[in-house]
Formats: sequence, structure tokens, C-alpha cells
Amino acid sequence: EVKDDQDRALSGVRVSFSVSPASIGYCTPTEDITDVNGLAATVFTATDLGTATIQASTEGAQSKTAQIDVISAEEEQATEPLEIDINPLWLPADGISASAVRATLRDSTGTLVENGTVVKFTAGEDFDDVDGDGYYSEGIDKLRYDTNGDGKWNPIGIIAPYALTQDGIAEVTYTAGLRTGTAYIKVTTGPAGRQVQDYTTVLLVPTDTVAYVVLTSQHPSIQVRGTGGVEVTQITATCYDDNGNRVDQDFPVEFYIINGPGGGENLNGKESEADTVNTNQYGEAHVTLSSGTMSGTVRIRAKAGSTLSYSTLVTICAGPPYDISIGVIPCNIRGWDKDCVEANLCACVVDQYGNPVPDLTAVHFSTEEGMVQPADQTKDGCVYTKYLSGDPRNDGLAIIRAETVGESGTVKDSTVLIVSGPPASVTFLSYPPSLLADGISKGDVVVRVLDVNDNFVVGGTPVKMKTGFGFVMDGATSDGCYASLYETELLSEVLTQDYSIPDPYSDDGVGVVNVLTAKSGFVSASVNVTFLTGHTYSKNCEIDMEGKVPYGATVPIVVIIKDRYGNPLGGHRIVANQAQTTNGTITGTGYTNAFGEATGFAFTAAITGAETAIVTLCDEDPRGDVCIAKKIELGED
Repeated sequence: EVKDDQDRALSGVRVSFSVSPASIGYCTPTEDITDVNGLAATVFTATDLGTATIQASTEGAQSKTAQIDVISAEEEQATEPLEIDINPLWLPADGISASAVRATLRDSTGTLVENGTVVKFTAGEDFDDVDGDGYYSEGIDKLRYDTNGDGKWNPIGIIAPYALTQDGIAEVTYTAGLRTGTAYIKVTTGPAGRQVQDYTTVLLVPTDTVAYVVLTSQHPSIQVRGTGGVEVTQITATCYDDNGNRVDQDFPVEFYIINGPGGGENLNGKESEADTVNTNQYGEAHVTLSSGTMSGTVRIRAKAGSTLSYSTLVTICAGPPYDISIGVIPCNIRGWDKDCVEANLCACVVDQYGNPVPDLTAVHFSTEEGMVQPADQTKDGCVYTKYLSGDPRNDGLAIIRAETVGESGTVKDSTVLIVSGPPASVTFLSYPPSLLADGISKGDVVVRVLDVNDNFVVGGTPVKMKTGFGFVMDGATSDGCYASLYETELLSEVLTQDYSIPDPYSDDGVGVVNVLTAKSGFVSASVNVTFLTGHTYSKNCEIDMEGKVPYGATVPIVVIIKDRYGNPLGGHRIVANQAQTTNGTITGTGYTNAFGEATGFAFTAAITGAETAIVTLCDEDPRGDVCIAKKIELGED
């Protein structure tokens, strides 16, 4: 019986039993756990004569001893009126196996009692038979050893309540119960006041098969390796027989990891192999699960023979914060001139192996422009909060910081949110200085739009484009984070006149100086794009005159000069070419106007003779240098 210093019974204490000398006998079991009454029990089996010293000791090094005299059967018969013999002394706790119980009775002279003497039997937990009736009487008798800790006496197994002697012997059969442990068989005989009573024990042991396995973990969660927390946990497989009793020792149990995060977690140092361990005297087998470098859930299973356990789960938690990252979406908000414009913040915290830190890790936020919720806690390694625009306003670049406490100090990171205003400046970063006025040439146009702080405006800010000639599309800026640009193309066109005629007359190759304008909000910018014309192209030129001229008549001539693309060419000097004109006389000199037309020319047909004439004029401009001719008919008026 185990008690504390205040004389209170202690339950759940492991008590070890030993016999000295070892040759005189042994205790079964060698260890037991105290019940709610502080009692632990064992059975001493003698193997030799003499005095046996039984020692009971606890894990706290406290011990007590008791001595038992072991005498021969002849001596016992001479001094004991009641002898109890049971065979076998141990049984499987299966509810079927049985032992023969024989009680031999003698009177004071050693003579066997007469036939028909009543002998009472009980089998169950040990009790003090106060009233001496041979049976447990509730409220009268005292329970000595409460095996299951329920505070009341319980039968263990089945035995006949009484038997009559025959030749001094009463025999009954004891049938094992379904619970392992020690069954106390009490035998009582004699009239009231002169009862003779003794007891013996039967050890009920588990059956020799494992019916089911219960798998448990000492800790439901451990930390990843090398982060300062608990890195191991003991995994226990408790094996039971068909009747719910823990099996005996030396049953092999195989442990293996079904799945895990794959960071080097292992059982007894074996990362990818199963490990086999035998059960101890309590029907338990143990292995040690060690964490690896990755967080996650480890699923473990045990197998005894062909009997599988349900899997058990152990969570490998991340270590303390090692690194933190903060991001903001969107990266740019229109908040310089507006209050309470929101942006979403996310901060993610990992340990030294990149695992998300445990939930509820505190993260603190701060900013010097606008406002941000100051603190929150992680879930799955991340925490989410909001930024709101407002005073104070500095330069429109809100630096937002996130901090947490790691093993070696503060872990922090920062990000920048652009808090932009309306467009304040427009700049052409790229545009074509000139384009060929052919209707198909085009050039890239890139416009940058900034706010009053020279920060990018929000993506999607409208940009309106305008051009005097050609075609250009309106659009919007992108993306507001790394640039604030609008990109488009300017497409040329074929001109209807030449808008650039220098003085003195000469073709400078310029059709028009076009103005290209970009406007965003209330600000704009403009650039000049020159539309260029080509050289004179004879196939596009024309001599405009009558197609049939009477003999001797004089008719006016208009010359139209254009380039290959159809652009009129102004400022070209056109002269009559008499040498290549036939059957008539051509006169005149002139310059083309903005529409490419030259006038002041006349043709006088021959008086008679030929039926046709060739009229020839030449373009003497350096960008011309061609002659054009036209065949006409001659005839009578």
C-alpha cells in the first residue's frame, strides 16, 4: 500500500517486487500500478524451503520488505486445517479456460473432516471478510485491492458458491474472467464464530494473439529540427487481445510513416524504413519520432502481425520567425487628394527552413503616411490588413513596415505604396520625328504621365491623343507600379496638298509639319512630326489639256506633279520642252502650287499635215528631274 506524507493513498504509482534469495521463489507480476486505494499486488510462488524476503519498491527509491516462511507440504498439513490447491496457477483471460480448485479440510487433530461439510468459495478482488460469512457483504466487508479502481468489489471469473466435502476434500472449477490480473479465490468453512478461512490466487494473463492496436503520441505537435523547441515525441502502440486486455511482452510491432512533409522526419533514426519494436510487459511498444526541416503533418501507423492500427497524426510546427515579406495590392492608389482609399496588405512569415510560422504569431505594421492597422496575428503563416489614405501626407510614397519577433531579435520588411494624385505632367518619351506620307508608315509613341509629386499615376488613367494629320488612338496608362506610360502608334496619311513650300521656290521634301498632342486630365504636351513627301513620280504626274486640237489652234496646258504615293509636290519649276514636242509649238515656264499644279503653258498646233502631236514638259526641280509627255490628236476644226 502506497501513501503520501499525509497518509493519503496514491494511485498510478509503479511498484516493483523482488524476492531474496532468488532461489527460494519469484513474484508474478514483477511490477504493478497502484489503484485508487493505493494498493499494488503480486503473487509469490515458492520454489524452495526457507525464509523469503519480499521487497516492494517505488520509482522514488522508497521500499518496504516482508518475510514469508516457506515450509514443506507435510508441515503445512500438520499445522493448517485448510489447504487450497489450484491447478493451473495461471489462465488466459478468455472467459473459457478453467482451473481445478481443491480444498482439503482437517480438524484440530489433523483428521479429515466428515463428508458433507459445506465449503464456500468466492473469486474476485481481495477483501477483508469482516462478518466471516465467506462472501463479500456491501457496507460490512472491507475492500483490500480494487483492481479496476471503481470503488467497489467485483467478481473475477466464475466459481461455484459452495461445495460439499467428500473424504475431506471439496472440489470446484474456476473459469477465467475476461480481465487480466490476479483473481483472489477465498475458501471459507466452519460454523459461525469458528470459521476457517484462507485464499489462493490465479493469475489471468492475456491471450497469445493481438486483436487490435491503439496508437498514441506523447505530444500532438513538435517543432522542426534545430529551432529550439521539442523536436521528438514518443509514439506508443498498445496491443490488446480479443477481450480488451493488454498483451504480454515480446510481441513484435512494426512502425512506419505513411506520409509526411518530407523534410527528414524519422522513426528511431530511420527516415525511409519501418522500425520493429517488441512490446514490454505492459503490452506497449515505443518508437521515437524526430522532426525534420519541413513543417506539416506526419501520419504514422503500426502493425502487429496482420493487425493494423488506425493511423495517428503528429503536427511538425515551424520554428520561430526567421524572415518576413510584405506586399501590397494594388501598388498604386488614387489617395493623394482623397481620404480612406484602401489598399490590401499581406505579410508572410517563415522559419529558417521556409516553413510558415505557427498560427497566431503577432505581426506589427506601421507607416509614416496615411494609416495602417497596427497589429494582427498570422494564419497559415500570413497576416492580412488594410492601408487607408489620409494625413499625414508627405511625398506620396507610403513606406509600410511589418515586424515580428524572431529567435535572434526583430525580423522586419517594408514595401512602398504609391499614393498618387491627378495628372500633373505629360511627357513624350518616344515619338517618330518624321513619317513618310504614304498612308502606311507608322511610328511608336510613348507618353509618360506623372502626378504633382512626380509619382506614377494609377494605372488606367485616360490619355486623349490628337493629331492634325494621320491617325492615332486614345488610351490609358499602365501599370502605375513600375511605369506610368501610354503606348500607341501614329499612322501617316497621303496628303491632299503640299503644306510646306519654301521661298524661293524649291521642294524641301516636307509635306507638312504635323502637331501630335497628348492630354491627360487638365495637362497636355505636344510634339511635331514631319510628314515627308517623295520625288516626282512620272506615272502619277499629268498633263491636263485638250485631247484633240484643231490645226493652227492654241490651247492652255496645266501640269500636275505628284510623288509615288500621290502627294502633290509644290515649288517644282516646270518648263516646256520644244525639242521633244512634235507637230506644234509649246511655250511657258511655271512653278507648281500647293496642289502640285503648274499653269501658264500653251500649245499651238501645226497648220496642216500630221494627225497627232507629242506635247512634252520637264520638271527641273532637284527632287524632280523628269519629263512627261502626252499624245494628242490634230485635225480640222
